[in-house]
Amino acid sequence: MSRVLQLLGRSAGGIARHVSQVTAALDLNDGLAIDIACPPNLPIAMPKRTLDLVIPDGLRGHGRAISKLRALVREHHYNLVHAHGLRAGIDAAVAVRGLCPVMVTVHNLVQDEIVGRRAPLDRLAEPLVVRLTDKTLTVSREIAERLTASAPGSAAKVEVLYLGVGPAPEVRRGRDEVRSELGLEGSRRCLVVTVARLAKQKALPMMFDAVGRMEPRPLLAVLGEGPLEDELRRRVAQMSLSQDVRFLGFRDDVVDIVAAADVFCLSSTWEGVPLAVQEAILLGTPVVATDVGGMSEIVRDGVSGRLVPSGDAAALGSVLAELSNSPELRDRYAATARETLAQRFSTDAMLQRLKWLYLHGARAS
Repeated sequence: MSRVLQLLGRSAGGIARHVSQVTAALDLNDGLAIDIACPPNLPIAMPKRTLDLVIPDGLRGHGRAISKLRALVREHHYNLVHAHGLRAGIDAAVAVRGLCPVMVTVHNLVQDEIVGRRAPLDRLAEPLVVRLTDKTLTVSREIAERLTASAPGSAAKVEVLYLGVGPAPEVRRGRDEVRSELGLEGSRRCLVVTVARLAKQKALPMMFDAVGRMEPRPLLAVLGEGPLEDELRRRVAQMSLSQDVRFLGFRDDVVDIVAAADVFCLSSTWEGVPLAVQEAILLGTPVVATDVGGMSEIVRDGVSGRLVPSGDAAALGSVLAELSNSPELRDRYAATARETLAQRFSTDAMLQRLKWLYLHGARAS
């Protein structure tokens, strides 16, 4: 039996969903036993009981995390640690040196606009995680290219492995019921939905600005929680958009709301290859997003959705208006996007590659 420990830090949802999916599919199958070490109170339910371990977000406290992780690996005799994220990857590599191989999946890169003054120091983590670990997986080509450029001597360790999304999530409520709940019963008003952590990276003020430029205005439903919620609510009120922007918070029926939307929108300053976009495509909802990170690996502008420059609220408003006024265009984009997604983002292919790496060790090619 090959024992694998998946390690993740604090997650807003996407990484946690991926870890849950991998564990549910591979644990106790084909000679694998998979455990999860993570902080308590993750936003996504895990398929088995987890081991409590907190990877700090800042620069302090990593010594405690490293000591606890090393003790866990010794106690449970893991054959491989699979970390998720730069900080988790570095801590894991230091903790288990000499005990077992370490593999890391890099889901995001260091962005100046997110970490601010810490960016030069934090960016050292990118080449360091590649050098210290035995295998580095990335969720997009864009991430792989940056890591390879930052650590050219270790470039052979870097591999793109798209996360995969599997079948479309189950929709429990119909479009009419959801629209009625949002006050759109009998209305032809466009429903735009975003699923995002209410944080700086998601650049929601840009989306509010875009909605304010549209005539007629759509209803924008914002699904998610985060540290900027109060600030964003004030911003909406100041822009006189309180009738046009609805904050729905954390919901367990996100799938139903996204499926009922006319458009799914992201205005992020940076993304990897977001699972929220992939799930919207599976649900048949066309995507409008900023052309950042790995977004162009999911959506081809003007073919399977629309991409606009980061920070360009006028362009976002124009594109949203275009789709609002054309159900035929929305349907065409949605169909093309789903076909492309099925070809490129295969969950089965992702799971088979991870299973091979888990069984043969991350040091294997």
